[in-house]
Amino acid sequence: MKKKKIGESILQWLFVNYLGLLEKTVHIEWHEDTQFGDSQIFGFWHEDSFFMNLVLENLAHKTRPVDVIVTADTRGNYIEHMVQRCGGHALRVPDGYKAFAALKKIVQDTYEKEHSLAVALDGPLGPRHEPKKLAFYLSEHADEEFVGISISYSSCFRLKRRWDKYAIPLPFSRVTVAVKDYGIVKKNQIPELPVNADHVRGLCAGSGEPEAAVKRIGAL
Repeated sequence: MKKKKIGESILQWLFVNYLGLLEKTVHIEWHEDTQFGDSQIFGFWHEDSFFMNLVLENLAHKTRPVDVIVTADTRGNYIEHMVQRCGGHALRVPDGYKAFAALKKIVQDTYEKEHSLAVALDGPLGPRHEPKKLAFYLSEHADEEFVGISISYSSCFRLKRRWDKYAIPLPFSRVTVAVKDYGIVKKNQIPELPVNADHVRGLCAGSGEPEAAVKRIGAL
């Protein structure tokens, strides 16, 4: 048990310090189609979970405090540590049928707390890029806007044996983040969601509009 705790502490240290390195060296290109301020439901793909810590850190300065739905198993320990490091709050939810009670409480809390929520759309276990109904259920019942976040990387390391092809961006690379407000979305009317932010470049090129300015994350 002691060795396990030491191992967890080492991994948490590595993850947090790598996030710090990315924060100082990665350039981020924002494309935002939303109005911030009120509480919202943020949805993203599970493969982008690592970099989403820095995205949510930035969004936390524009919207209500952000709560992130995180698995209750051991994997969630690392995620919770990174979420807290970036100024968010983790809501631990067990996998499978045990999740019902926890999710019911989250829905109830959305009526009482003026917090934004962030959800991995295809989490916790896939299939990849097939959105579950949770984010849209929350949007419908809490009467809050759903905001989709898609990300593209100029250079990253992918865990190709994982179901989600988990992405870890490399230092000194460029990351494109597209943020789109879909309004209040019902769980049985899920819109078509982009799997990455590459489509944004095409839209900018096709319309003749200038691309968003490239910014260093640490300066946001």
